[in-house]
Amino acid sequence: MEISQTSLSDAEQDPHMIGPWRTVVLPSLFLMVAMFNLTLIVAGLKELIVDDLGGTTSDTSLFFSLEMVSYILFAPLWGVLSDRWAKRRPLIFIGFLASGVLYLSYLHVQSVSMLLTIRFVQGAFSVMGWSTLMAMVLDQPDDQRRGRYMGIMGAGLIFGISMGAPFGGLITRELGIRAPLQVAGWLFLLLAAGTFLLPRSGSLRKQVGLRSIFRTLIDSPRLLFPFAFQFADRYTVGFFVILFPQYLASLGVDDPATRGQYLAFFLLPFAFLQYFTGRLAERVGPYKPLLIGSLVYGIVLCWVGYSDLYELWWVMAALGVLASVMFPPAILLTGQLSDSETRGSAMGGFNLAGSLGFAIGPLVGVWVFEQAGFGVAFVVSGAIEILLVLVAGALILRWASQERA
Repeated sequence: MEISQTSLSDAEQDPHMIGPWRTVVLPSLFLMVAMFNLTLIVAGLKELIVDDLGGTTSDTSLFFSLEMVSYILFAPLWGVLSDRWAKRRPLIFIGFLASGVLYLSYLHVQSVSMLLTIRFVQGAFSVMGWSTLMAMVLDQPDDQRRGRYMGIMGAGLIFGISMGAPFGGLITRELGIRAPLQVAGWLFLLLAAGTFLLPRSGSLRKQVGLRSIFRTLIDSPRLLFPFAFQFADRYTVGFFVILFPQYLASLGVDDPATRGQYLAFFLLPFAFLQYFTGRLAERVGPYKPLLIGSLVYGIVLCWVGYSDLYELWWVMAALGVLASVMFPPAILLTGQLSDSETRGSAMGGFNLAGSLGFAIGPLVGVWVFEQAGFGVAFVVSGAIEILLVLVAGALILRWASQERA
């Protein structure tokens, strides 16, 4: 009996001995809810900060950028700690529990300064939860199916983001501007309670020294490749979150729910196609989809600021399809270029790069808009993607030449 219990315990803890439902699908569902909370308040952000609290358009930009700064500072720390302790689940629990409490505290805020202060602290705990959860999915040991598993995780992430915007707009319109904050708070608490259903990923691995972690990361400079693409992609998302609703307002769209629908038109194909692009990356390798998808995405992005309301439906849908080609290959590369003992740290770097892009996107976007208008702002965002593809293509050719030599 004792041997049987030990075997069951080992199976409970070792990702090699439990199926993809608990190591991939369930964590991806948790990620979907966490990302749903991220965009739940987007559509009504103007009404909350500008109309209710008396803030400015720059304050709405700062609201998101401050959270991203917190992600930048803390994502690598949580990743290193999860590798150092060889445990993921405790950090996920703490991150989601604190996020729920802090989101509920937003309900009592009466000033912009207090709102922004809480936002920074909340960001530190939110990234502890979902970044460590992404590392748990990356722990999945089945290398042959890793692409599709990354697609499932990407689908969870983007589907949550896409559903948050329209639901947030409806909740704001029907229940009030602070109702989405309350909903997000309770959902985070529900995630914290559900954390105990997740596998104890990594609990059988030995603990890793900090020096060993840093040395391994330094010896893997090609990790900067997926990090750079994650930066550019999250730059455009952060840019969209702030500038696109304002662009719609300039075209006469004042309803928060309608603004959320336009965002969903981009995000839904982005979510639904993730699994299939993950399968594509398994078949042809991650580099081709990543480069081609990013190039065409950048070209179409330049067109957004010159489109009318009818054209925007089709442009946004095209952007969603193209964006779906980029995320699974990028995160697949992160898994391929890191090892099991430093995967949490690599995921922390991946999310650091994405958070940096998300933080800079709104700031640069607002500045370019104020200088030259919406059209040029979207062109600058698209040009960043195109430039990255050209630089990355040159690096790949150089690496291939060195390997042949």
